[in-house]
Amino acid sequence: MANYGYGNNNFVILHYQSKVDYMLNLWLSIKVFIKGMIMGVVNVFPISSGTISLVLGVYERFINAINSLRIKNFKLLFKGEFGEFARITDFRFFFTIVLGILAGMVLTAVFLKQTLKSYEVYTWSFFIGLILASVVYVMKRVGKLNAKNVILAILGMGLSFFLSIKSNPYSNDHFLYLFFCGIVGATGMIVPGVSGSHLMLLMGNYELIVTEAIPSLTKFSTFGHGMSILLPFTLGALVSLVGFSHLLSWLMRDYRDGTLAVLAGFMLGSLPVVYPWKHAVGTDYVFSLPPCSSELLMALVMVALGAFAVFMLELMARHTEKKQAERLQNPKPNKNGKKTK
Repeated sequence: MANYGYGNNNFVILHYQSKVDYMLNLWLSIKVFIKGMIMGVVNVFPISSGTISLVLGVYERFINAINSLRIKNFKLLFKGEFGEFARITDFRFFFTIVLGILAGMVLTAVFLKQTLKSYEVYTWSFFIGLILASVVYVMKRVGKLNAKNVILAILGMGLSFFLSIKSNPYSNDHFLYLFFCGIVGATGMIVPGVSGSHLMLLMGNYELIVTEAIPSLTKFSTFGHGMSILLPFTLGALVSLVGFSHLLSWLMRDYRDGTLAVLAGFMLGSLPVVYPWKHAVGTDYVFSLPPCSSELLMALVMVALGAFAVFMLELMARHTEKKQAERLQNPKPNKNGKKTK
């Protein structure tokens, strides 16, 4: 009887421990999902979701999970080694955060569709503030602002400006173009300071993808139309994340300053795309000066609010980076007295 009771107590303890572990893992998954939702919300606006992932403390883990999606690791699935695949690729984290990103993007896109209809000038003005402050943020990350990097920034700005004023005011729903948009747009999730949505604005497909295709998923009658746009875009994004993440990592490692300078110039040169006072004539845009009115004053306020939002994100990102650096320099000792990073 004594042995039976002792064994029963062990069973109760193990059962209780398993429930605690389950609840802890569930809570951690919920936290990752919420962080993914925040990244998804930001991803819809011309702000870098790479920056917000840095602020949330998941950037490095997210990039590592993407980089682990290699052919040799996928071979484990064909061998039936599902657990090993999940461990190497950090699959639970990656799946949960991507699910959160998608949920955040859908919810925000539905809201933004109505906002662009009702407050078009103010929304685009807010985007201008986001972009201007993002350019400053990216340029501040350039280590050496020498003549070479300034020239690269000017070249990027000139090319982007030319593409902006010559861009077709109408969206392009061709499969290959949407696939290419996905490749370009996904870079905003990898490079801090660069916005995928901003690049979509430059390519002319922002409204098609964000305010048309994504909200279409919320209705059964328009679901097929939304998927016909988002399927090639998603395939392109996956190719970009899996295939080009290594290229971007190499560029950011070996040519960091030059790459950031070009990206900053590209962002600044694309401002005509979000300029509120323009209208389409044929296949071109016609720009006009805004009238002096209360609308212009409110638009300037929205520009300031957009810039302030990026400024606050920059402060939080800087604080996060500082804490991570301190943690690496001064690792906390574990229970055995050994220091751990």
